[in-house]
Amino acid sequence: MIARIKTNLIKYFFFGNSITDDGYLRLAYLLGRFLVFLPLSLCATLVLGIYSIFRPVKIFMLRCDRSKISFIVEDLEVALRIEAHNTKISGTKPALLFAVLDCDSPNRAFTAMYARVLPFLDDDRPFMRGIIRYTLAMLRIERKYLARRQSDNQLVIWSESPPTLAFTVAEKRRGLELQQNLLSETAKSFVCIALPEKSYYETKMAKEHPVAKSTDLYTNFPSWESYFPSIKSLNDSGLEVLRMGQSVDSAIDQSSCKIIDYASNSRTEFGDIWLLGNCKFVIAGGGTGVYHPASALNKPIVITDLYSMATTSNGPRDLIIYQLAWSRSEKKLMPFSWLIAQGEGWGHKSSLIEGDIEIVKNSAEDITEVVLEMDQRLNGTWIETDEDIELQNRFKKLREAVPKWQVQEGVRIGAAFLRRYEHLL
Repeated sequence: MIARIKTNLIKYFFFGNSITDDGYLRLAYLLGRFLVFLPLSLCATLVLGIYSIFRPVKIFMLRCDRSKISFIVEDLEVALRIEAHNTKISGTKPALLFAVLDCDSPNRAFTAMYARVLPFLDDDRPFMRGIIRYTLAMLRIERKYLARRQSDNQLVIWSESPPTLAFTVAEKRRGLELQQNLLSETAKSFVCIALPEKSYYETKMAKEHPVAKSTDLYTNFPSWESYFPSIKSLNDSGLEVLRMGQSVDSAIDQSSCKIIDYASNSRTEFGDIWLLGNCKFVIAGGGTGVYHPASALNKPIVITDLYSMATTSNGPRDLIIYQLAWSRSEKKLMPFSWLIAQGEGWGHKSSLIEGDIEIVKNSAEDITEVVLEMDQRLNGTWIETDEDIELQNRFKKLREAVPKWQVQEGVRIGAAFLRRYEHLL
């Protein structure tokens, strides 16, 4: 049996490649690859170094401990918006940009759109990626390892920025044809909805990122039954609702809910991006992954059954309602201040949810109210009261200690949700 190597230095040296799973064979492969690309990368360094005298060069190294569309948005979309903002403010020549993703694309239609903005180098372009990966930082060549936190003002910049991505004429034609095939002729518009699905985590995440014993991913998953009334309310308003998702547990019984089960019957990678980018708004239950491409395209999003009060979403038009925590010993709901203090992962911590804390998921009433609030806000018919403004301000005050880069000031908590749980403020 081949012994494993767990050396952070070597992992860093190979720019993010993990060798902890394959031991010496993986090390030999990485070393051989490095030696092959080294002379080519030195040539690229020379050429780009000279070029950088006249125009800066930046190489964005994206996180890739697993292939997730959220990493593309949290890393690259944020970086590109910051880059465009800083270039506009400084009046300097924009940099020549490269993006390096050291794994497979999570959605080729999505990353192909980024490839029109800058060279996007992933598993589909391994040769070019190998050269750029080992290009040295010299003169005005900058290598940036991207992470969630890139600037204290990143959410301010996000709210002021247009999307980096745009559909081509051919993609628009293809997307409209897809809509015609999915929607009825009488549909005013459509809403996309998705919930976390256990099958997705079992088939994808379990292989790429095994769940630690201290966590439980599934306990806080909401059920579709709680969302059926909100879907009916949208149908009554003339809106059709499409179920999204990369991998779903089972088809939805149409006798239970009038929903277009796109995820079960018609899903394509292009369809995912087109529909999320052209719907009226998105419902992301449990903060599921459809949120990320929708946010990159600046679509308004209703985030329900979210378990972390310590962060917000990106978009200033978004609405959020949270899962709550019931203390078995005290026989009461824990206050919002307690939830904020728990940080991002309390809903996954086995020590809590197998101990004193029981997760309280959003009720059908909670969900329907915030969904209708979003619809009315977009229609311009929402009436905000002085009480609503006061409750929002009280909630913001509780979150003052959260770092600025994690909180989008424009994001609001569902008005009815705050009224119902005012005693937790």
